[in-house]
Amino acid sequence: MAMAPDEDPPPRHSIERVRLARGGAILLEADGFRLIEPRGLKRSPLRDYDSVSHLYVTDHVLLIGTTKGLLSVRSRDFADPEMGPEQARQALLARLASLPNGSERIRELDEVDRLGQREGPTWMIWATVAFCLIGTGFQLRDPGLRDVGAFLPDLFGRGEYWRAITSHFLHALTPAPGPLRSLLPGFSVLPIHLAVNVGGMLVLGHLVERPMGSWRTSIVVAFSAVGTIAGIMIADHVNVVGSSGLVAGLAGAMLALEIHYSRSMPSYWRLPRRLFISVILVQFFVIDQVFSSYLAGGAHLGGFAGGYLATCFLGRPSLESIDPTLAQRMGSYSAAMLVVIGFVGAIPLARHDMAALERHAYRLVNSQSSVFLYEYDNAAAWLIATEGGASNEALLLAVALADRAVTNTGRLHPGVLDTLAEALFQSGEALAAVLTIEEAIRLQPQEPYFFEQWRRFTGDRDPDDRPPPPGSSGPGGAPFGGDFDATPMDPDAPRMTI
Repeated sequence: MAMAPDEDPPPRHSIERVRLARGGAILLEADGFRLIEPRGLKRSPLRDYDSVSHLYVTDHVLLIGTTKGLLSVRSRDFADPEMGPEQARQALLARLASLPNGSERIRELDEVDRLGQREGPTWMIWATVAFCLIGTGFQLRDPGLRDVGAFLPDLFGRGEYWRAITSHFLHALTPAPGPLRSLLPGFSVLPIHLAVNVGGMLVLGHLVERPMGSWRTSIVVAFSAVGTIAGIMIADHVNVVGSSGLVAGLAGAMLALEIHYSRSMPSYWRLPRRLFISVILVQFFVIDQVFSSYLAGGAHLGGFAGGYLATCFLGRPSLESIDPTLAQRMGSYSAAMLVVIGFVGAIPLARHDMAALERHAYRLVNSQSSVFLYEYDNAAAWLIATEGGASNEALLLAVALADRAVTNTGRLHPGVLDTLAEALFQSGEALAAVLTIEEAIRLQPQEPYFFEQWRRFTGDRDPDDRPPPPGSSGPGGAPFGGDFDATPMDPDAPRMTI
């Protein structure tokens, strides 16, 4: 990239003009350069030659990275075929070489070039994407896993610590339109939330991991996760899933690289600064506010702050910094270990282990936020009552949770009434079970399932011959967190996505 030793730099007072089509130009002045847009309608501010951080040419564009932003000039905008992007780049390099610190500046540009040419896999982002795909894949098989792994601050504070990990890798599932379900039987949901987050993660993740390396990017992602959880708790969100807190953290890392370390960034790994900041502001102050009932804006802000601060803390990207320090390796290993511990911690409840269900039910009974989440009470009560092997104490918890769910739904939800009836029946209170299931029958008399439950509770059907709930594939009850009747979920239930 440097000039030949016997080449004289141009005089500092000269002004050169690289002509562009329709009257535009790259104007090389004594103290800096300007871009004059085609037809001469707008002259850019004077940019100091010392602010140039990287120059890159392709067959289609000249990219000029500066400490203030990214400039691009398309090849077709050059008026003279003999003076194209490469010639403009050489002219700018000549001006840089003529500076008092010209040799040092050329060396810095060479170092940025070498960083951009470095080859290596971006394994951290692909690993994070893989965890999201695996988590959501299990969800597609068992939608109730959302309620096992979603982040609820109250349950987290009462000992379900795995939720701080698993919530990042689960996503909301969008019901498929009726025609699509008819065309593809069994295809009832669409992972749109997952697709949006994975797309953002791949775009921003590679732009972060290329300059920072995989090890340091893992620390950025870990800090983004911590920031996401902190943001959820500060903003008092409830029942949150999704990886967009991690995506916001990568956006924060990109902004930190752009603002603090732009001199070290290859121009083709940068985004137009004004556009990038505008998108971030629109996300935080428009989209998150308009859809505040569905999007956890506090999680986005927390993840963004975590990624930004972690990148600032890790320092300038360079070839030397790609190899992690011992402390960085230990931090990365610790983050990976926490992810494994988080998933392992969720397994007993996901498998409906009765001891785990009883602990979960006890936490729900003492939870202050579960008054807003009747489906958690309903699900835990149903599983305790139907999985078998429940202790008397566990059945008492199931009755208490089901009764609270019935109260919180105004005794107007037949599926929740059925859960209470089942819990009462398993506890030996057959008469109370009969009276409760009769309420469900009155609400939904056309559903034969409730009548068959009534026959069980009155002794006309074998007590162990539980009829399959509507919509299930067989006996055994509803999935964890599910409502197993045709009544739709409460639209006010605060299920949020990030």
